[in-house]
Amino acid sequence: MSADDWLFFMAIWIAASVPLGPNALNCISTSAAYGFRKGLWSVAGVFAAANIHMALALSGIAAFMSANPALFEVLRWLGVAYLAWMGVSMLRSNGDAQIAAAQPGFSRWQLMRRAIAISMSNPKAIFAWLAVFSQFVNTATPLAGQLAVLAPSALSVTIAVYVGYCAVGLGVNRLFSGDRKRVFDRLMGSAYIAFAVGLASSDFRKA
Repeated sequence: MSADDWLFFMAIWIAASVPLGPNALNCISTSAAYGFRKGLWSVAGVFAAANIHMALALSGIAAFMSANPALFEVLRWLGVAYLAWMGVSMLRSNGDAQIAAAQPGFSRWQLMRRAIAISMSNPKAIFAWLAVFSQFVNTATPLAGQLAVLAPSALSVTIAVYVGYCAVGLGVNRLFSGDRKRVFDRLMGSAYIAFAVGLASSDFRKA
């Protein structure tokens, strides 16, 4: 891969990673509720899911899913249900979550598993990986050498973006407390539900 091709790939991947989505909302809300260090476990979950998405895309399973509407629909509606559940949970929050060492709540592993579930329940992520990588993988040359460049580059951007969202969440928690924190929870809950509605009403295979 030439330097120009790599820079073009990075530009596209950064542009695809930065927009606010379910993974970003999860990192922001987790960091806001439990602190920056616990928020990083959500980043670890996103990272783990990204590796799975990449493996699925490269193995051709995503292409199989796109050719099987029933399987796609099952995954899509599981994603809708999970995002809606997250939204309702935040809408029902009392807004009393604060950064504190003894705060009860999700464990590190639960936060990581939740991040994996959010990412894996959204079929669009699989197709995004497939679409981006398919444009930059040259089937005429060995795959291993290309992935040695593309995979670390994409995953590094992913980590940097979501660590940044965790930092945003920490600032949000310092700004919002009490009634203001409840407002934030309502906004995040509404956003989760909006993503659920969008996923329910869209067919990303045509995107």
